[in-house]
Amino acid sequence: MLASFQNKYEIVKRLQEKKHIVGMTGDGVNDAPALKKADIGIAVADATDAARSASDIVLTEPGLSVIISAVLTSRAIFQRMKNYTIYAVSITIRIVLGFLLLALIWQFDFSPFMVLIIAILNDGTIMTISKDRVKPSPLPDSWRLKEIFFIGVMLGTYLALMTVLFFWLMHKTSFFPDHFGVRDIGWSNSQMTAAVYLQVSIISQALIFVTRSRSWSYVERPGLLLLFAFVAAQLVATIIAVYAVWGFANIRGIGWGWAGVIWLYSIVTYVPLDIIKFIVRYIQSGRAWDNLIERKTAFTRKKDFGKEAREAQWAHAQRTLHGLHPTDANESPLPGNNSNRELGDMADQAKRRAEIARLRELNTLKGHVESVVRMKNLDVNMIQQSYTV
Repeated sequence: MLASFQNKYEIVKRLQEKKHIVGMTGDGVNDAPALKKADIGIAVADATDAARSASDIVLTEPGLSVIISAVLTSRAIFQRMKNYTIYAVSITIRIVLGFLLLALIWQFDFSPFMVLIIAILNDGTIMTISKDRVKPSPLPDSWRLKEIFFIGVMLGTYLALMTVLFFWLMHKTSFFPDHFGVRDIGWSNSQMTAAVYLQVSIISQALIFVTRSRSWSYVERPGLLLLFAFVAAQLVATIIAVYAVWGFANIRGIGWGWAGVIWLYSIVTYVPLDIIKFIVRYIQSGRAWDNLIERKTAFTRKKDFGKEAREAQWAHAQRTLHGLHPTDANESPLPGNNSNRELGDMADQAKRRAEIARLRELNTLKGHVESVVRMKNLDVNMIQQSYTV
């Protein structure tokens, strides 16, 4: 028992020294020190009191499948928290920057009371994210604050600029009356307030569908509660923009024609949000700069974007790893005329492809065993029952 206790504790300690996050399950007294030492100690059902007191998690049902459920549930909770954080950063920058630009460029004074209405409706919708349907991360996740802040800044800046563009089209041009047949409201400060309020409300709440999704927001179905809250909030916002005549808030209804135009504008400007999200994640991963600056695959004219050269580079690295002699790139395949050189090139390419396939086999246990058997001139069929993969 003493040897078992020391071995388990030593294994956990060594793994932690190598910067691994260690989880351990146990049920006996001899497991208690290792359970306490591990980052996550899990006492299984019917464990001793010593194991339970030393553990972080105590399972109440037999079997280990409940651990998977706990991991998936915790990752789903983390994903909801991350979605809310990105949304909060984006919407704050979007509101502050958007209204700041309107005030600086056109001295447009948006009603503070309408900002309060936007905040109330947004908070009512965002509360439902706690019950939203999310996809847990396939790998352990963590708080990458730079990524969260950068995505929030980019999405919020884009939405603010779309509001500025909408106000310019409405106030300084006749774009909407000419193309959609609505009346000109660019002269009325109160009606422009109603139009800006509806545009900000729609696209701001629609942003939650982008931040909650890992893929395209159109294909990841949200929870029914979130969807219902969004529809209810925007129905209220649309009715306010269409019918409200509030002198204290400096807002006057704009009618259903303008409401339809604003909904169409919001849908069109919503489409690039997913693309911006993907671009930001791609840039932050480092692969964008690696492809553009180091490998230059964005500008290459090689066949299949240099796939053969990359495979040859990979094969060279594998040769070195397995102690094989690398081929001399400067050595001529076959001396002689051009036809002989072409045949030599073809033979060399076939040899490289065969070697790449063999090196790939070495990365699997079964392929490694069969390769060793062939090297020793043994019969593969005779030993297939002697090992299990």
